Amino acid sequence: MSIETVSPEELAIRERVDAILASLDRPMVALSGGVDSALLAARAMRVGGAAATLTGKLYPATELERARATAEHLGIRYFEITVNQLAVPEVQRNEPDRCYHCRRAGMTQLLDLARREGYGQVVDGDNADDADDYRPGVRAMRELGFRGPFREAGMTKAMIRRWAAELGLPTARVPAAACLATRIPFGTPLSDEALRRVERAEAVVAAVVPGRVRVRDLGGVACIETDAVDIAVFLRDEVRNDVVKKLSALGYKRVTIDLAGYRMGSLNPVV
Repeated sequence: MSIETVSPEELAIRERVDAILASLDRPMVALSGGVDSALLAARAMRVGGAAATLTGKLYPATELERARATAEHLGIRYFEITVNQLAVPEVQRNEPDRCYHCRRAGMTQLLDLARREGYGQVVDGDNADDADDYRPGVRAMRELGFRGPFREAGMTKAMIRRWAAELGLPTARVPAAACLATRIPFGTPLSDEALRRVERAEAVVAAVVPGRVRVRDLGGVACIETDAVDIAVFLRDEVRNDVVKKLSALGYKRVTIDLAGYRMGSLNPVV
């Protein structure tokens, strides 16, 4: 997309994002493997910013790989912090406010790193669309003093993808991701074994279709969510048999597909 096809309103929002970053003292970006934080890192780098990624049992390995690739692509100063999220009781018990406690524990460490390295403000890729989702983790980050330039400027996910594509960022079209705990219903305790099983199951499913996929781990049942247009792919005999065989080998007693299709946060409480 060329800059001429972007509306004046959207260009003004871009300018607000850059103005917010320029007003901050050496911003450090909380970098995941997604498009939001990748774009934020690209813009923060222009004003002396850095990036840092949290690693731990709740994060898919593919996200860490993408974060590293993004940092290398940008040439930005980059750090990694390993967090033991399962050592936090509220996280291990998988309570409805799990994300709040998880983010608070991890982002406190990121704040400490930023201060040690001389960065004055930590920023994250929260955008204007995220206000409609159940995100207790965002509350934790705001309490810690994180800034969300995209959200503050009114930038939506679609705008972020357009800008990222224009800048040639490799994550511009990467589907949205979330921590592995979001695949397990609240109240079901988290374990390293369960998280790795979900991660391996999603790798099987993601190899079948290019779009968004989730495997919700409902005890002994693997419930596949994918974009509605891709559901029919899993009904082909050869695909169905292969997926059932591989997920059964991971310990699932039943393999189902959600006919409603992929929904962000489908296991979240109704709020």
